[in-house]
Amino acid sequence: MLKRILLVLALLGLFPTAHAHAILVKAQPEKEAVLALPPAEVLLTFNDAVGEEFLALAVIDAAGKRVDKHDARLDFTDHSHLRASVEPLPPGQYVVRYRVLSADGHVVSGKYSFQIKTP
Repeated sequence: MLKRILLVLALLGLFPTAHAHAILVKAQPEKEAVLALPPAEVLLTFNDAVGEEFLALAVIDAAGKRVDKHDARLDFTDHSHLRASVEPLPPGQYVVRYRVLSADGHVVSGKYSFQIKTP
């Protein structure tokens, strides 16, 4: 009997569903990319909208210096897109670090690297 009630509630959309953590599904520049030209910004795309609380996106050079413009922001119309502008980047290795708040209330963080090759 309980299984039938739960099935009916699920079919009617009245049964609470669990939200999953936000997952990074696309990055520009891509993870481990080797670029001929430096990017003007870093754009991260998640599988779902993320919250503005705890929001962070930083680009760090090989010396540990932050090289983004401290302007991390979500797109106005699509909160699954997080972006930040970067200073003009010379050749070298860079690390992108991010932190977002998932719809389920959990903070998700990660990092990846990319490289700008010497011309």
